Amino acid sequence: MVHFERNYPGSVSAQLDSFAGPGGGHSHGHSHGAPKVSKEKTGKIGRYHVERLAKAGKIDASWKSSTLDKSEKKTFGKKTEWVVTFDNEKGAKGKKLYIFLNLSGEFVAANFTGK
Repeated sequence: MVHFERNYPGSVSAQLDSFAGPGGGHSHGHSHGAPKVSKEKTGKIGRYHVERLAKAGKIDASWKSSTLDKSEKKTFGKKTEWVVTFDNEKGAKGKKLYIFLNLSGEFVAANFTGK
């Protein structure tokens, strides 16, 4: 399943389809019954994905020096996800990067809009 509201041209998630999940599709946590990740751990998981995306050239390298702003649960349709926000004053495409994780901590998407 794809969050189309977050997958538009120019978004990081639109550029990351090959990284988003198995088979080139967009995996949305088919880990029924998997343990939920704590808020504290989402910051570390989010940081891992910032580093991974920068290393892959999907976001500019200045994001490696970004700071964690916040981590919060948000509901999109019927799905609740963690949204981990990073700040970067040197960001070329945006000053905030949003990393979306399912409740088990698996990567869902990333973009600069938070939607």
